[in-house]
Amino acid sequence: MALVALLSACGRTSLSTNGLDAAAGGLAANTDGGAIKDAFPTADLIAVELPPECATATVPPATLICTGLYSDIVTKQIAPGIEPYAPAVPLWSDGAQKQRWIRLPPGQIIDNSNPDEWTFPVGTKVWKEFSRDGRRVETRLWQKAATNYWVDATYAWNADESSAVQSPGGDIPLGTGTYHIPTPDECQDCHRGRTDRILGFEQVLLGLAGATGLNLDQLIAEHRLSTPPTSTPLVIGDDGTGLAAPALAWLHVNCGTTCHNRNSNAMAWSTGMFLRLEPTVLDGRSVAGIDSLTTTIGAVAVTPAWTGQTRILPGDPAHSLLYKLISHRGTGDQMPPIATSVVDEADIPLVEAWIEEMAVASPPIDGGAKDGGVTDAARTNDARKEGTTPPEQDAGSRGADAATDRREGDVRQGATSPADAAAPPLDVASQSEVHDATEAETETTAATAATNAAEVSDAQPIEPSPPFGVTP
Repeated sequence: MALVALLSACGRTSLSTNGLDAAAGGLAANTDGGAIKDAFPTADLIAVELPPECATATVPPATLICTGLYSDIVTKQIAPGIEPYAPAVPLWSDGAQKQRWIRLPPGQIIDNSNPDEWTFPVGTKVWKEFSRDGRRVETRLWQKAATNYWVDATYAWNADESSAVQSPGGDIPLGTGTYHIPTPDECQDCHRGRTDRILGFEQVLLGLAGATGLNLDQLIAEHRLSTPPTSTPLVIGDDGTGLAAPALAWLHVNCGTTCHNRNSNAMAWSTGMFLRLEPTVLDGRSVAGIDSLTTTIGAVAVTPAWTGQTRILPGDPAHSLLYKLISHRGTGDQMPPIATSVVDEADIPLVEAWIEEMAVASPPIDGGAKDGGVTDAARTNDARKEGTTPPEQDAGSRGADAATDRREGDVRQGATSPADAAAPPLDVASQSEVHDATEAETETTAATAATNAAEVSDAQPIEPSPPFGVTP
């Protein structure tokens, strides 16, 4: 039995047969297209012949051909009304080549009133096809079958690429090695990070420069969004390093859209590290203060396996936990934790360079100076940076200087020592004895000073010391 495709005047189509799309919230039609003609009187009809078994196919169907992606699977002709798209920054998939398509039901719009969480109309279908070394390996489907209900399936291609059947996931032979098709549970682990499940078809990745096909600009132009953004393309600002934008974009698509975001269903929500970019602030303004910085830079990991390690140490990627995990592969010691076994050698250096360029904050040495004053320690630190470190004082001289400062402070304030404050008043006789002792001490000091002066006058003249740092 043929599926009937509706090609509307604006190039959209609707595929349906025996309630297959009705189960997915689509428009049911009979084989002559009468119901569709009634709904869209100006539309043209194109019949797409599909195998008879598709008439009673489940949702999702057991074979890729019955999903409606291809009008001719042998020639790989995409069915009318299914639109290609490519995000500005692709998810790293171990070097696999990918193609993506979406089918939005005719006359329906995407609710993007929450720019972080798009809500798709019932009947939406999204496909992503993976190829390795020029050979198709798998095609994934997400289909919105009802409000708040999605179904998904992964289809593995046969050797001659003439068909693809639903796969439970796992490792399959490919060339001289293996290829891992994700299991249904693995798919859910990532896609649960979005309430309406779709990850790559979203405001940030379709709005940044470089997105192609059905991108944000086209969606706006065709009035297919409930709340069209007022400014495009989106632009990721900088943080003072000059290198933030590409690093933040990579972290967004590989970590933020899936697990590390504020959706409480996301796998890594409880860690408090959030790497998904907020589209409403991507207008070129500074990114200082966004989640991707405030929850990583200087932040200590809370996951038990890495407790005490700092997520990002400015200027030191080698000791930054985030960099170590994304640049390494191995069970339990890599990020993302699934769906990759090969390091992204082309893009990880973007994150490394960004961390290296971050300014290193000097920790306070003595708690800081009040009222904007500069401490001696700070002056010494600045001098070290300029290569003019002043001579270090030993502990004795520092102690002597401190004692002198205390004494001078006492004199300036007219203060007495605790012992003086506790001493009883002297009687007249005692005062007389003290006076006599003081006069005697003064006479002795004067005599000593005279003797020293005479010795100095008989000695050779002393030349003045050279300025500091000048050798005589």
